Amino acid sequence: MSEKLKVLNRLNIPGATYGVILLFIFFSLISNKFLSLANIFLIARSSSILLIASIGMTMVILVSQIDLSVGSVMSLSGVIAGVCLQNGLSIPVAILLGIAAGIAVGVINGIMVAVYKFDYWISTFATMGVAAGLALVFANGETIPVVDEAFGWLGNGKLFGIYVLIYITVILVAIMMFVLGKTKFGYNIYSIGGSEQTALLSGIDVVKNRMYVYMCSGLFASIAGLLLASMGNSASPIAGADYSFDAIAAVIIGGTSFDGGKGGLLGTVMGTLMLRILTSGLNLMGISAIWQKAIIGVAIVAILVGDALNEKRKKKNDMRRTYAYEN
Repeated sequence: MSEKLKVLNRLNIPGATYGVILLFIFFSLISNKFLSLANIFLIARSSSILLIASIGMTMVILVSQIDLSVGSVMSLSGVIAGVCLQNGLSIPVAILLGIAAGIAVGVINGIMVAVYKFDYWISTFATMGVAAGLALVFANGETIPVVDEAFGWLGNGKLFGIYVLIYITVILVAIMMFVLGKTKFGYNIYSIGGSEQTALLSGIDVVKNRMYVYMCSGLFASIAGLLLASMGNSASPIAGADYSFDAIAAVIIGGTSFDGGKGGLLGTVMGTLMLRILTSGLNLMGISAIWQKAIIGVAIVAILVGDALNEKRKKKNDMRRTYAYEN
């Protein structure tokens, strides 16, 4: 390995960073519209919504779980806020009720998965269906117009030429990077994902921490849903339909392992940017949304295979070092 590669490895730069750079260069050469200010802002805003939803997903995957309800929670929270505003309730009340709905779904997920040990795929698939159904019921199956200018400012307003939405995203990501990297809760998350048995033996309350993780997932999904409704000036009961898949993709592409205990938010940031740059570039090339999903799916499979092969190689190297040391 060259000295430059060794330095890059020590810097812990997520692999998706190189993907972001390569895609940016590629699409810049393919289309002169890619570097337009309008397209850059479009990428930044769409990345912000997905990244907020992916914060909670990162935490869930770090503890070797999954949350399929993220997209439905986004829809439900947006619809609840839209209904509240439509009926004359204040913005703070609408936001709080939307967030409360997300946390409530997170609590239910946590109880089923952490407390009662139900399968997390089935459990979160069930709450996904419930949240999606409630969103349709509350919205009467229709998109709710959100005409409140103050609420719309959160998703469309600017400060110093930059969207408020981007400021909110940066603040939330910075806070959670600190939480994951510098607090006991963050340490517990990585410990549980690394080895649940070891975490239990070291005195970590696995049930409680998994509960908190699912609550965080519901919290950030609800915030993303509220901002999505704000940005679009409307609350659709199916607005978050694709976000569960996209959030999982962003986290996995960003290098967080499905096995848990490895990865983090910096990788998710890069995974999100990579996804949205890819989507933007493919749109400019006229490639349909169906093929875009297929391309992203292939990318995820390739990353999972690469991750598995890398882990296998590391285990072989560890065994060789152990054998060499003993002899």
